[in-house]
Amino acid sequence: MCAVPLTRRRLVVCLAAGASALAPVRASAAAPWRDTAVADPATGRRIGLRIRLPAADTPAALILYSPGLGSGLGNGAAWCEAWRAAGCVVVTLSHPVTNEAIWSTQRRSFADNLAAALAAGQYPARVADIRFVIGKCLSGLGIEHRIDAARIGVAGHSYGAITVQTLAVEAARGSGRAGEIKAAVALSPGVVAPEQAARMAAARLPFFCVTGDHDNTVTFTKDGTARRLGVPLANRLAVYAGLPRGARQLLVLSGADHMSFAGEPVDARRFSRDVAASEAASEAVWTRVSSATTAFWRHYLSAPGSERPARQAYLAGIRAGLLARDRLEAD
Repeated sequence: MCAVPLTRRRLVVCLAAGASALAPVRASAAAPWRDTAVADPATGRRIGLRIRLPAADTPAALILYSPGLGSGLGNGAAWCEAWRAAGCVVVTLSHPVTNEAIWSTQRRSFADNLAAALAAGQYPARVADIRFVIGKCLSGLGIEHRIDAARIGVAGHSYGAITVQTLAVEAARGSGRAGEIKAAVALSPGVVAPEQAARMAAARLPFFCVTGDHDNTVTFTKDGTARRLGVPLANRLAVYAGLPRGARQLLVLSGADHMSFAGEPVDARRFSRDVAASEAASEAVWTRVSSATTAFWRHYLSAPGSERPARQAYLAGIRAGLLARDRLEAD
């Protein structure tokens, strides 16, 4: 795998379907993905999927991507496409209740939608979604021959990052079976209180925390209802501090706020911003996130027998793609 720069044309292509809703299996003529949905009989949840397959028809690493609150299959498109171009199978989930359905007020109010999305049961439900979809990817979607079941990673933004945090802790209790998670990327990770980050010490897999120097809270707004959600940057940095030494790393991007890590165009009428949200500024963040996280997958989900650079050389490669004001930590 290798990092692929995201030019303006490539970004337009990979973000084109950012607003699409759940639909039957549909192949896009503009980009190599297909959309479908699966139903988990154990939970009754219908989970939307966007499946991106790499060009090579050989078994590849599988990455599951969990979007943030109020976002669906278009979330994280910039780096999901970069990971696909770098040789990974990438599957984005649209989690029921917490996806873009919160903006639909035909059946109930936005306030009620938010309350349902933030209910305590949604956290374990999203974790169960990921577990179920991993199983479907390995048997049931017709892509199992494209996946190396020993190389599975999870990633997510905000609500999705919290989902990833739980999965990483649970992975420590694994038994070595095929289909277990081997690496994780959390974009805008967080805990409600810093002391809660101590539970991350149980995560025994490579874990990459990615945040920004303005990554704090965001206000969700619709129909006169406004709700400010999120946690201070200190609570995001606490996740990294709570992880065990050895395979943890932290990237803090300069000039990036919470919605910089949506990886798709953001509707300013719905989400507040704490930084200049120009197209150029967004693309600059997306390019650095894509490059750094692709290097992470390449290092920790490399194919058996492939030559892997020493960790310091790997980290030096990431630093080469950053700005002087960005901060990368690892130990």
